[in-house]
Amino acid sequence: DGDATPSSEEDDAPDDILLRAMTHKEDGNTHFKSSDFSSAARSYRKGTNLLKKLNEANSGEDQVKQLLITLQTNLSMVCFKQKKHRMSRDVASRALDIDDKNVKALYRRAVASRAMGDVDAAKSDLRSALKVEPNNVSVKKEWLGIKKKLEEQKKLEKARLSRAFSSKGGKGSLLYSDKEEEEERKKEEKVEKKKLEAQKKEKRKKEWEDECVRKMASDPPKEPISFDDWDKARKKKEDDEEKARKKAKKEEEDKKREERRKAKKAHKQQNKTNDSDDELTESEMAMLRGYKKTSDGRTTSYFNREQTEREKQLIGCIEPQKLESSSRNGGASPTSSAASGVMGSSAWNASGTTWEEKDTTEWCKKTFEQCLLDTTTAYYSTASHDATYVAVVKKVNDVKGDASVAIAGGKKRYIYDFHASVEYDVLDDEQKCIASGVLKLPDVNSATTADEEELEVDIMGWKKAPGAGAGADDDVGGEGGDRPQRHLAQDAIECRKLLVQDVRKSVLQFVEKFNANF
Repeated sequence: DGDATPSSEEDDAPDDILLRAMTHKEDGNTHFKSSDFSSAARSYRKGTNLLKKLNEANSGEDQVKQLLITLQTNLSMVCFKQKKHRMSRDVASRALDIDDKNVKALYRRAVASRAMGDVDAAKSDLRSALKVEPNNVSVKKEWLGIKKKLEEQKKLEKARLSRAFSSKGGKGSLLYSDKEEEEERKKEEKVEKKKLEAQKKEKRKKEWEDECVRKMASDPPKEPISFDDWDKARKKKEDDEEKARKKAKKEEEDKKREERRKAKKAHKQQNKTNDSDDELTESEMAMLRGYKKTSDGRTTSYFNREQTEREKQLIGCIEPQKLESSSRNGGASPTSSAASGVMGSSAWNASGTTWEEKDTTEWCKKTFEQCLLDTTTAYYSTASHDATYVAVVKKVNDVKGDASVAIAGGKKRYIYDFHASVEYDVLDDEQKCIASGVLKLPDVNSATTADEEELEVDIMGWKKAPGAGAGADDDVGGEGGDRPQRHLAQDAIECRKLLVQDVRKSVLQFVEKFNANF
């Protein structure tokens, strides 16, 4: 992982590479002291990548190994500061691959494991570290902290069991207490639900008021409508958009299914007419290259997804527009000038010079979820002939976070921070689910979406493993059953890799819609 280094550095002498790596380490230390953790992590990664080729198969010199361990333990600490505990643990493990008795790396991995709830792994690493340095203050402090926490947990567990199996029962027993806690929780959830509904209604009223102000400030002024009529129209519009989205997605899936059927048929027909196994036909070469023609005649990737007419209408025109000079609008009234200010600003802030922030969380959550649900990926197998797979996002869970648009100094700033998880299925030619799993988006914000490669997507374990229940050489395919389970697993993994790339593109598509809509 990490940032790629320039190709020119690959030809430098080992001493020059070592010097550059030390410079990156010092830069990372400077960024860390100023609490710029993102820049610090980037510097440490650059230094690590430079030294990897000097320590292939752990065969580097001691100076290279020591600097590489220092960079990785520092990167582990930065990841921990960023609340990326899993990444912090993995980076520390890579340092231990070089030196399995390095106390600092053992300590970093133990701290990350404890934060993830894996106390046993943390204790094991701390025990190993104390064998090497019995008087290390940081290690001893962490060891005592774990022991103290375990003792407190044992006391609490003992007290709970004592109450649960108390002979007196009644309100003194844990069973009765759990029942009371459950009833109290349901009451709190009911109150919270009413409070949330009231907040949403209040937000809608604020949007309605802003729209009424814009209508009355327009030239000529327009008659505002009541809140109930506005709310009904908004609900109807959302329902229509949802129906249109589902219809467009179904049409897209049908289109891809038909393309796969035609491609499969053409491939089989070509195999019948082609007697030579050493030469490839034009259609086979096109499939290997992965090119296709779009509706406007452009040559693009076979898996490139064209926007439907409905999606183009929703996005609208994104071509740059020429700004007319103020001299051409010399006779404009004050009302029209206010209406032609910074788009999205209130009537009182038409010029956009005063700080103003608008909450767009509800719209962004909905749009973000829809963009993820629209993600589909097709993969033409190279391991097993006549096999095409499609990965489809079935459900989006745990969409949490907030978003807003801030206006100041005549400029807009789009602020958002979300995380979510995605459930997906991998389908074969017969639309049977051969595998399913979960992807997590732990950190979607304006910094991570600036570059597609910077966006972090965590691949969780299979919910349904490819070819579950079949042997390694068992046939698991469609007609003829000619795809062994090992090929099926390889195809599912390749299809999942393409899905991760398309999920990143869907996130960037959400950002484009966010910028275009506000």
